[in-house]
Amino acid sequence: MAEISDTQVLRADARQLVVGPSDLYGLHRKLLFVALLLVLAHGAAMALKYYAGNDMALGLVPLFDFYEEHNVPTYFSSLNLLLTSCLLFATAHLAREAGHKDVLAWRILAAGFLFMSVDEFADLRIILSKMVKSVAGAHFETVPVLSVAWTIPVAAIVVVVALYMVPFLLRLKKVYMLNFALAGAAFVFAAIGFETIEGHHVAQTGGVRDVAFMLMVTAEETMEIFSILYFQYFVLRYINECHRGLYLRLSY
Repeated sequence: MAEISDTQVLRADARQLVVGPSDLYGLHRKLLFVALLLVLAHGAAMALKYYAGNDMALGLVPLFDFYEEHNVPTYFSSLNLLLTSCLLFATAHLAREAGHKDVLAWRILAAGFLFMSVDEFADLRIILSKMVKSVAGAHFETVPVLSVAWTIPVAAIVVVVALYMVPFLLRLKKVYMLNFALAGAAFVFAAIGFETIEGHHVAQTGGVRDVAFMLMVTAEETMEIFSILYFQYFVLRYINECHRGLYLRLSY
């Protein structure tokens, strides 16, 4: 990533792709549109499943079901998290070039989103849950708030990272401090809070995934998707404000 002049843009090699701020905002708008389509597709799939009694519909129901893995919403979320990680690594690089003191904070955020991207399609939470249960013993799930095992160590990590990030957030302009914190809180509530509530509900209903469970999953996944997109928007605003005239020059 480098800051280049208009002349350099015009002279860009045929094997180079030059991306400006308007291109990134345009991509973000397209991601918002795709996210809305996925929510609508999930809603239609759930209507077929719960009201029409069709669990498959030529495979379209599991293809767009937010609760299922390795389908269209899963891969969208994974790629969107990866894109966010790339934006944050780029921001860390820009901070280092500008001599800012928050390079490590941006890199930690980027690494966190990279991990979440991998977890989204590899489902590392299952492995973590098994590890927690093997350590905690067979009575782990009898405690309501512990109904989903992986949330405990992840919540502890989130608290530690959040405390580390407080000075970093306070050094940002108020608009970025507030909106970064709001996006993070919404995502954590969706990913950990809703997940815990859903786990408790399933335990109470004997594993039945009823309409109430489906509504909770819909709320969780929708909040996760749009909190990430909300965060992305303010990262783009931050880059555009703090590093004006920036272009990305990608060689291939």
